[in-house]
Amino acid sequence: MIIMAEIPSCPECKVPTQVIEGHNWLNSGVIVLVVEPTLRMAFVECENFDFLFESIEKIVGLSIERLLIDIERKGTRDYFAPFISEETKRMLRSHELPFESLSKAAMTTNRMNGLGRHDMVSLRYDVEDPEGNYITTRCSEPYSLPLACGDLAGATESAQDMEYGHVTHRELAPGVYEMTAAVSSIPDGLVGRLERKQYRHREGDVELPKCSVCGGPAALSTYRWDLEKGMIRSTVNGRRVGIFHPSVLDPLFEELEEELGEVIPEAVIDAQRRFVKRGSYSADEIKDEEAFRDQLALQGIGNLRRLEKGGKSLNVRLDNVCLHLITIGTIQGLFEMETGSDSRVEWSLSEEDDLEAEFISI
Repeated sequence: MIIMAEIPSCPECKVPTQVIEGHNWLNSGVIVLVVEPTLRMAFVECENFDFLFESIEKIVGLSIERLLIDIERKGTRDYFAPFISEETKRMLRSHELPFESLSKAAMTTNRMNGLGRHDMVSLRYDVEDPEGNYITTRCSEPYSLPLACGDLAGATESAQDMEYGHVTHRELAPGVYEMTAAVSSIPDGLVGRLERKQYRHREGDVELPKCSVCGGPAALSTYRWDLEKGMIRSTVNGRRVGIFHPSVLDPLFEELEEELGEVIPEAVIDAQRRFVKRGSYSADEIKDEEAFRDQLALQGIGNLRRLEKGGKSLNVRLDNVCLHLITIGTIQGLFEMETGSDSRVEWSLSEEDDLEAEFISI
């Protein structure tokens, strides 16, 4: 993690250097963190997240915000922990390094990852009396409100080896929130639950064209980084994207399905299908198989092996898939936009996370 006043970017593709140096686009259609290859990442549209979460809450009749905050807390802790050495922690404890400087570096990283802008309001870090420790920030245009709260807690505890289990937020203005994470043990009901999935690499055949200067995927040049706001948008379709850990959402959906049944995957798929059909998506996105394959690999969603169209059907195989329910809903929405009719989907997911799906017009 780099502590900086200015954020260096590639002169050719304009992508922040830290983004390219910190992430690895593999030939399996997967993105991983360079310093922790078992931590899978994704470069995906994020404006649908809170819509999906609200759709699930309507189905279950309960808030899932606490689950979302906790699972994101774990993912963000695991993201930042490899960057923070024991020597750095020693310097923090002895006050040779102000904790505020490390927090601001994490906030800068979040801005580069398109997750919104956090500005410090106040904090307390006392090694001798840690129970009163907290951090409060003002967050503007978060990619997801509960996930941004989890980011604050996870980034803070990654450097302190303390659990920041008490997280609150309040809206100051449209799109602006004050968030506080405080030292507190994790509620018993969440201990041992919702652990992230670790990625195990399998070789693939994805070869994304690279930027001639920085070596990152050349297609990243079609996105604009607004580092002041902490936002990334496609210059092609205007959609907002962010770099985050998909390995935290899949366990959430799986646990909710275990508790509540098939209604959960159906709800996620249908909510994403509806989001796609009402948003800035185009049926052209699945007309060119190679272009769609490259786009999925750029996002870190997986390796598209098959995209076969029949008269009223679409057959898909996607290896190493993540966010499979959201991906199914996205493809179904695009398919319905192309055919102009509703559809049903039959799908299966292997233990190796290979997805087979067939979409049929009805």
